[in-house]
Amino acid sequence: MDNPRINYRYARALFDLAKENNQLEQANIDMADLARVCRQNRDLRMLLKSPIIMGYKKISVIREIFGKTMGKVSIAFIEIIIRKRREEHLFHIAERFGDLYRKEMNIKKAVVITISPLSDEMRKDLLAVISKQTGSTIELEEKIDASIIGGMIVKLDGIQFDDSIRKKLQNLRSEFSVNTFVRDF
Repeated sequence: MDNPRINYRYARALFDLAKENNQLEQANIDMADLARVCRQNRDLRMLLKSPIIMGYKKISVIREIFGKTMGKVSIAFIEIIIRKRREEHLFHIAERFGDLYRKEMNIKKAVVITISPLSDEMRKDLLAVISKQTGSTIELEEKIDASIIGGMIVKLDGIQFDDSIRKKLQNLRSEFSVNTFVRDF
């Protein structure tokens, strides 16, 4: 279940607690790991959502999976969430925590879509340009899409910069579809 109010409230609580205990970096790593594992593992999401499985069993599963890698603040927080019967929200809480962390650290997420993987030099140049334009550190996510034919699409803060050949062809089609010829009588 995705309830933005609950997710934000608990993510904010963990953020403030981690910041107060100088564990912000560790909590960010922990929540990123939790979100990644939940995204990749449907069984874990179903376990957390199940009303049949008792809380202590869910806590033991979480400790088994994350006990050796997660910080004490994060583990204690997750246990509190499970005891409060809000465990179905853990995945979304972890994602909201990442949003809060990026905002605090002035990090922006950018998505670049290309036809083939970026070379190291292209990635470095793209990061430098976007970072200079935004004044922020950039977290780059790369996606491959053969349908763009060439060029790239960059998405940042809800804005899309489309410099793909597919877009240029679409623009040409729309230009040519308009008949500018006027016949003189």
